[in-house]
Amino acid sequence: MTQQPVPQQPVPQQPVPQQPVPPEPVSFEEFRLYHATTERVTDRRLALNRWNYSILVATLLAIGGVLTWSTSRPSYVLVGLGGVLVLSVAAILLCTYWIQQISDFKSLNAAKFRILNEMAPLIVFDGPSGPSAARSYRPFEREWEDLQDQQAVSKVPTGRLRHTLALSSSGAEYFIPRAFRVLFAGSWW
Repeated sequence: MTQQPVPQQPVPQQPVPQQPVPPEPVSFEEFRLYHATTERVTDRRLALNRWNYSILVATLLAIGGVLTWSTSRPSYVLVGLGGVLVLSVAAILLCTYWIQQISDFKSLNAAKFRILNEMAPLIVFDGPSGPSAARSYRPFEREWEDLQDQQAVSKVPTGRLRHTLALSSSGAEYFIPRAFRVLFAGSWW
């Protein structure tokens, strides 16, 4: 009986460790442009807050007008109450939407600042004779660390079971739409 040759098992090759690819330098102009978009997001959020506030105040005035009109004419009381109900439901929905808009804008800004913090150490500053050896001081990162040291930041609820780390006063921005929502819900009683 002849023996069959045993096939040789291939020797597993050790993976060649890959060297980490050094990050590419970032232009200061790109950093500056991206920072400007971050500022525009904040400006849009504040403008949206003013707009929503104005709409809700106008809705509150409209509810007052409908109630005044309908109570002065007894035959229109049901119509007036229906109008108050419709306006209140619309306002509650707007308040809920407003809270979500604030949350979305804050999340977008947080993401933008994370990217800016990642870009900062990679910035290359152009000087008169080409790229400068100067490096970024990482001001946003240092500012945030200082605020945390001062305990000026806290977890702010942005929605159901969601929180974001923000300045402690950021919760006040959520207070107005929540207060309006309670006010409009209370107008039914």
